[in-house]
Amino acid sequence: MKCLPLLALLLGATTAHSQTLDWGNEVFDNLVDSSGAALGNTFVFELGAFDAGFTPNESNVEDWVAHWNVFDRASYNESIGYFASSVKMQADGTSNSAWLTPGSGSFEGLEAFLFIRNGDLPMPLTEWLLARASTWIFPAADPECCPNGLPTQWAVNDIDDETPVFGGVDGIPGGGIVGSPSPNGLQTHTFVPEPAAFLLLALGGLVALGRRRRL
Repeated sequence: MKCLPLLALLLGATTAHSQTLDWGNEVFDNLVDSSGAALGNTFVFELGAFDAGFTPNESNVEDWVAHWNVFDRASYNESIGYFASSVKMQADGTSNSAWLTPGSGSFEGLEAFLFIRNGDLPMPLTEWLLARASTWIFPAADPECCPNGLPTQWAVNDIDDETPVFGGVDGIPGGGIVGSPSPNGLQTHTFVPEPAAFLLLALGGLVALGRRRRL
């Protein structure tokens, strides 16, 4: 994966203190789900942070969405596998994004995550990817900073060498299950059904089989 297309060439080096943040991926990146199918428009691509003191891991996936605070959401073009957005940090540490989580509070100094998903409930057929780069820390809010500065850029290639919390990045697997591992790009993973769900499926199968035998 590469950095944001054309932006790096057009803008050159960026300042680490810019209050404008450009983020996204490269056109025609490989963006697939756990079965290897291309991600469709049912997926959302969000940049944000979790509540202070909450660390997302596979043991608390059911709580992720409740503790998730959206800083921005990117537009997505399914036909070219491209998502991107430009957002500005406000003086209070929030953003000017229409997707900002109400009452989220300041994002200053928080670890930023990329959260891709097609649903908010951690269940089979729901696909998630949660990943971040070690350099992704929301800057301090400074309304007097860098009025003519170039935007800070966070690109997908920043997380190439990082292990995702959930999903896969360039063949590096994180949490969740995958049926067709992808060696490159971003890949969402799905969830293992709960034992109770397996039992219900099994009972349903036995009932259906019994009915067919009586016919």
